[in-house]
Amino acid sequence: MIISVASLTSGHLEVLIQRPQHHARASRIYQSLEQVKATLLNFGIAEKVLDEALKLLPQLGAGERLNLPPVDVPHHDLVAEGFSLL
Repeated sequence: MIISVASLTSGHLEVLIQRPQHHARASRIYQSLEQVKATLLNFGIAEKVLDEALKLLPQLGAGERLNLPPVDVPHHDLVAEGFSLL
């Protein structure tokens, strides 16, 4: 599963989840970096990896995506966080 984060022009953050082999994707908009971090920690991404990656986010322009290392996230964990892969 590919997970990426982008800053939006509104100041919010978008988390995009993709399963390329199934052409499935879902996204959610968050109000804060803390909310994004909590969700990604629930997906099993290590805190150190997240901290290092999310430090780069302010350097990206609006809409540019910060790709995180691929992870396997169980479907029920995605649903619990409000993602519905289409």
